[in-house]
Amino acid sequence: MENVKKNKMFTSVSIGTATVWFSTHCGAGFASGTQELQYFTNHGWWGPLFPFLTIAIIAITYYVGLETARQINKFDYHAWSKEAYKPIGTLGSILLDISIALTVIAATAAVIAAGASLGNQQLGWPPIVGSLLMFAVITILSIFGAKVVRNNAMIMTVGIIIIVLVVLISGLIKFGPQIAQLWSDGYVNDVAAKWGVTGSAGTVKGSVGNSLLWALTYSGFQMGIIGGAAASFKGAISKREAKGAMILGYILNALMLSGVCFLLLAGMPAIWADEAARTLPTLYMVGQLNMPILDVLYPIMLFLALVTTGVGLVFGLVERLNPYLFKGMKNEVGRKAILSIISIAICWAVSLLGLMWVVAVAYKYLGILNWFFVILPLWIFGFKNIKARDRAAKASE
Repeated sequence: MENVKKNKMFTSVSIGTATVWFSTHCGAGFASGTQELQYFTNHGWWGPLFPFLTIAIIAITYYVGLETARQINKFDYHAWSKEAYKPIGTLGSILLDISIALTVIAATAAVIAAGASLGNQQLGWPPIVGSLLMFAVITILSIFGAKVVRNNAMIMTVGIIIIVLVVLISGLIKFGPQIAQLWSDGYVNDVAAKWGVTGSAGTVKGSVGNSLLWALTYSGFQMGIIGGAAASFKGAISKREAKGAMILGYILNALMLSGVCFLLLAGMPAIWADEAARTLPTLYMVGQLNMPILDVLYPIMLFLALVTTGVGLVFGLVERLNPYLFKGMKNEVGRKAILSIISIAICWAVSLLGLMWVVAVAYKYLGILNWFFVILPLWIFGFKNIKARDRAAKASE
């Protein structure tokens, strides 16, 4: 029976890991559409195709984490990263720690900023009011209601994915002719987002080369999910399961990401020129569908997804810091409350720079950093170490 399972790619574990990756990726930032517009769609007709390359890079890198964790039977990223990064194990573990901490700060800042934009567009609130409300809600839930939020996180995720799917299917049917026309015309954005390591943000005529750099950067800033993906792989017994998880995850994530990009392409160039539409582009496209029920449900689900994502991110960061900071405090609840407030305050300060700044600037530099901190080291050392453990296991049989 075990030999049969070893030959299977798709088991409850591998399917579970694929859905963890999918649900984490398709969270609040994804559902808002801001990332898809900035990194793919705004450049030209070819933009919605680049997710297939981007997700492939992510899958290859995640595979190293999953398979390393399975081989050594240690699924905490702090433990398996030391093995994956050998011969620079300790340094590699530190680099991954830094990467994940920065990802949490940037992603939580994006959540708070998106909440501020949502309140401004839907209720007419000043952005500072929305951001303060998000700060307060996430702080209170992180301290007193984190368990409730975590227990309902999957329900929220399933809800937002279902609504995104409804929006996608409805939008692609309605806007199919516009998308086909843009492709037929070979649409190129004359004021596309310019990629660069230094200098202020600018625009440039869309090109495949510039678009490719943004797509590669997207792969980089998604590396913060690798720890959670590997942790969910506990119980796997074969290499084929790691491959199955990444194959299924690739299909789910690439299709969903590309689908949202195609939907947003239908709104070009108007969606790029309108500042409000550019901030929450999927919400803008929902308004174009003329479906009153979605006009109500989508903002509500987006808000719930923002809160759920924010609480989950802060909880993970607090759990990581808890053993090392304020060790003199015997009251664990009080200690975690202080850590939560400090963590969210830092994220809130970053969020004041705005959602577009976080997505276009913070995520960009995080993406570049992670190519050197995570992707390249795991490709160079990780695969080599996996093969070495395979040889050692075969020799001991």
